[in-house]
Amino acid sequence: MLKDEALLDAAARVLADNRGASLVQVATGIGISRATLSRRYSTREALIRAVAARAIEVIDERLAATDLPDDADAEAFDASLERLISDLAPAVDLYGFTAHDGLVLADPVFRAGLEGHDQRALRFVTLGQRLGRLRGDLPPYWIWYMLWGLLDAAAEGVRDGHLGHREIRRLIGTTFRNGVEPPSASP
Repeated sequence: MLKDEALLDAAARVLADNRGASLVQVATGIGISRATLSRRYSTREALIRAVAARAIEVIDERLAATDLPDDADAEAFDASLERLISDLAPAVDLYGFTAHDGLVLADPVFRAGLEGHDQRALRFVTLGQRLGRLRGDLPPYWIWYMLWGLLDAAAEGVRDGHLGHREIRRLIGTTFRNGVEPPSASP
């Protein structure tokens, strides 16, 4: 029997591939029976809300890498950025599905969670800009959205079989840094 976290993570992967998947399709994709899934989540809406709550929790944990003091130095920032990219890569399906689902986006609790993530990330990006580790000519939101765009693209590449799980962290990190670091910030 899958633990709730593993079940929700697996459900998010199925839903990321097929945003309209029914409970039967989700159960089949996970490798469990519809009855087993229904005992935990009686409706598709209940499952989606549980996936959304899991996404908020997981991304909160991943964003811990960005909790640096205002007087952090460039080395601490760089290490935190590496950790953030590495930690976010495996969670992209979980977050990606819920961040695009209309039911979830209409939920004020989830919207508040998304806004909290954004504010936390924007503080981190602003610190990176102040330290000269991220380009100051780009809006902080753009830098944050750019990272999520790369994570989403990596997840799609893995789902399509064009990229391997092991290489996406490097690809995301390299592409992100090349786009947001000022020319003189290379380590």
